[in-house]
Amino acid sequence: SEAGWRLALLARSKDALVDLVRETDCEHLALPCDVTDEHSVSRAVAAAADELGGLDAAVCAAGVAVFGPTTELAQADWERQIATNLTGTFLVCREALKVMLPQRRGHLVNVLSVASHHAFPSSAGYVASKWGAYGLTRSIAEEVRRDGVRVSAILPGSVDTPLWDGMAVPFDRADMMRPEDVAAAIRYAL
Repeated sequence: SEAGWRLALLARSKDALVDLVRETDCEHLALPCDVTDEHSVSRAVAAAADELGGLDAAVCAAGVAVFGPTTELAQADWERQIATNLTGTFLVCREALKVMLPQRRGHLVNVLSVASHHAFPSSAGYVASKWGAYGLTRSIAEEVRRDGVRVSAILPGSVDTPLWDGMAVPFDRADMMRPEDVAAAIRYAL
């Protein structure tokens, strides 16, 4: 926003998006979207491209984490992490590419995690989903490299976001990266 980009903000809660748009005092689109639902992603990306006259970039930053011993990880929690962190990234990339490839320009930026290449204990579902999303990102980069579409992965360490709310964190959240640090990395990549 500060760099002059017109944004389409997608999230499950339209009310939260409307509040964010109001806080930033900018005219951005607020589109409800559940990245785990292919029809929701398809509608939202198409609406964004239609309203914005195409897509210059798509930043996929949806994520969920459930931590604990693998022997105690419920299948539903495993599936929710895979659905959001891996399948959601795939769906957003797929739909954005449907707009970017005919334009012969665009930039996909997937915000992943250091867990995309470094395993952590008690994080089986999270690590598996992020490794998969990193592999997906690299594969897409190879696929579209000659088509005018750039693909980047941002792999931050722990970031102080609501992801950690309600979790017992083994270190001080004040030591975590700030969301603004990740935003600066995204802006640099773009």
